Amino acid sequence: MAVRTVTVQASDGVAWRVRVVWEPRWRALARRFGGWRRKRKDRDGGGDFPDPGLDLPSGGHHSGGGGFMSDLADDLVVGIAIIIGLIVFGFLFWWLLLPLLLLVLDIIVVVLLVIAGVVGRVLFRRPWIVEATGPQKVTAEVVGWRAALRTRDEMAEKLRLGYRPEDVAAAYASP
Repeated sequence: MAVRTVTVQASDGVAWRVRVVWEPRWRALARRFGGWRRKRKDRDGGGDFPDPGLDLPSGGHHSGGGGFMSDLADDLVVGIAIIIGLIVFGFLFWWLLLPLLLLVLDIIVVVLLVIAGVVGRVLFRRPWIVEATGPQKVTAEVVGWRAALRTRDEMAEKLRLGYRPEDVAAAYASP
């Protein structure tokens, strides 16, 4: 069975869309978990810059000739190459690797939440909401996924046959 919205035309010409609602009840979640939007305080710990760890020449006696200026030039070239390498790595990390890692993390979190939501609905037998939208909104709460799909099809058929929305809602009202 494909999950889809069923669109029907009532005998009086009104179009109805009947579907099983997947979204959670946002108002209930906002009441229960309303603190997640609070702004966090700035926790600026500050701190000094780290030591770059460059080994600059000491000007001491070295064998092999070349003297002080040759060692200084070699150390400067190596130091500049390391700094340029760190800058390139920083740009690549910031603009490429970090967004990709965060995207993968977001996808994993969303998949886990969807799985947990479906498992939670099945284990705790939380009712699915079947909703018919037209000039007015008609909803019914149904326990079980297959029952919700059956109810969706039955509501669509009743609305197509010309039943009043109040009668359709009353037929699926919880006792």
